[in-house]
Amino acid sequence: MTLLITEQDIQKILSIKIAIPVIEEMFRMAGEGTAENSPRMRMPFAKGFLQFGAGALHEKKVMGFKVWANFGSPLRQVFNHLYSMDTSELLAIIQAHAIGTCRTSAATAVAVKYLSPADAGVVGMLGAGIQAEAQLEAICAVRPIRRARVFSRTRESREAFCARMAARLGIEVIAVESPELVLDGADIVVTITKSETPVLFGDWIKRPCLVVGAGANHWYEREIDHKLVSMAKLVVADDKEHAKIECGDLLWPIDHGMLRWEQVKNLGDVVVGRDRPPSFDAGVILFESHGLAIEDVAISAFAYELAIARGLGRELSL
Repeated sequence: MTLLITEQDIQKILSIKIAIPVIEEMFRMAGEGTAENSPRMRMPFAKGFLQFGAGALHEKKVMGFKVWANFGSPLRQVFNHLYSMDTSELLAIIQAHAIGTCRTSAATAVAVKYLSPADAGVVGMLGAGIQAEAQLEAICAVRPIRRARVFSRTRESREAFCARMAARLGIEVIAVESPELVLDGADIVVTITKSETPVLFGDWIKRPCLVVGAGANHWYEREIDHKLVSMAKLVVADDKEHAKIECGDLLWPIDHGMLRWEQVKNLGDVVVGRDRPPSFDAGVILFESHGLAIEDVAISAFAYELAIARGLGRELSL
């Protein structure tokens, strides 16, 4: 039997904090070579695109894919399909909008855990949307954050964001009037925008920090300028092969001879200790996140087990 797990079911069993160790374990598997990730495929149309990504976790004996029809509709037509590698059985079909938010922010939390100082206390945020909320919440789950500075293009949106997040997280969240000001004292800087041109520049960086590029996931999108990339002491991607297709932040400086793919490390290799970050006070560390199919498989497998344990979901006879 196949279990249909809805968005309402997911909201009962999954949170960002719960997702973080699941995604950390997944990156461990990636580092150990027991996970396979297929780069995302997008089929473009005049008014949107169909998106598909598949992956497998051999250690968990599960595989699956995410499919998403994005044509600007308010309908959340994104579903994960989870299969058993032992029997080929379709274990679950999972409505996956909330899962996407959890796994993306959880990947940032894992990067922050391994690439930033343990006492990091100040975050700078460029972006103030739903995804930015999840990013800040995830960072606060793994670091003792006491203050965040936030910029977005619209004053009303950034001020509303700050009020919501201060109340939710119990930290000081300050709306600033220019993007440069988010860097004031920041240990961690996150770009989570829809911009196709850089919003964060190397000339603004005055102290060591971890920069997380989490918004740009098309080859033509750049949130971070080439100078920041070239000055980074370490560049880490969630998956290098995936980045070669989607990471505009890195594709531009690589095409212009400022960086080589051999210099880019995988987060899974950092998690298992194969690649070690430099001293945190050595300079800028850059993490590029795009969202991986194996993240969806890992979260889907975890959600499936929780749904079974709690009697959630609806059995389908297929």
